[in-house]
Amino acid sequence: MTTAPSATRIARVTVRLFDVPLAEVLSDAKHGDHTHFELITATVTLADGSEGTGYTYTGGKGGRAIAAMIEHDLAPFLVGKEAGDVEALYDAMQWHVHYVARGGVASFAISAVDIALWDLRGKRTGQPLWQMAGGAGNRCHAYAGGIDLNFPLPKLLDSIRGYLDRGFNAVKIKVGQPTLAEDVARVKAVRELIGPDVTFMVDANYSMNEEQAIAAARAFAPYDLTWFEEPIIPDNYKGYGRIAEATGMPLAMGENLHTIHEFEYAVEDARLSYLQPDGSN
Repeated sequence: MTTAPSATRIARVTVRLFDVPLAEVLSDAKHGDHTHFELITATVTLADGSEGTGYTYTGGKGGRAIAAMIEHDLAPFLVGKEAGDVEALYDAMQWHVHYVARGGVASFAISAVDIALWDLRGKRTGQPLWQMAGGAGNRCHAYAGGIDLNFPLPKLLDSIRGYLDRGFNAVKIKVGQPTLAEDVARVKAVRELIGPDVTFMVDANYSMNEEQAIAAARAFAPYDLTWFEEPIIPDNYKGYGRIAEATGMPLAMGENLHTIHEFEYAVEDARLSYLQPDGSN
């Protein structure tokens, strides 16, 4: 790390944990029922009093472990260091907890602090994040979706109508019903509702094996999906490649990959059409 004026050094890191109740129980094919989410925030305060805040989240479990790692392992390590060396601090945090890290809880904890450091950099330079990260523009194609596997078909279609009424022209639903026929019926009904021009994706939350995923991809083919997300476990990079080769279906995956090395393997072997890194973990 470089020597820096004391004003720009980290004075403290504060962590907060929130339980966020959901208005109703939400379900997907792998994680079961969600009754609440956890939100973990990290605020980095510099010696001059300036602050940056970052966050991560969970589906309701593990938040206290994440908060504890920030408080007990990362915060003491960061105090006194130069906050402007964001990239170097990211690497340093990875190595500081490397023995118990390489993804998992540590990845969530580090991400919350890393976002706080980027927040500080943006405030100091007057730049938005997309510009600091080298982006070419500040617009993207947004879609709407929910944790809706447990919704009866009429409720699912009502939720899709709500997305369209709010101006979205791209939607995503969960798949992974007990039978493929049920999934196909829901996909068919949604496509019929939204018409041919609205972008449509599905997400299986890695609930299938390769054989099931190939069968599902072929059954979904008539409904013009932009992508089939996480049909199988994220670690099976070559399995994704085999599904893509067998079906030609565009595949998406990445929110459950947590290190640059995992993404390198995915790029090399998985034949993905869409990479989906989650900035919060």
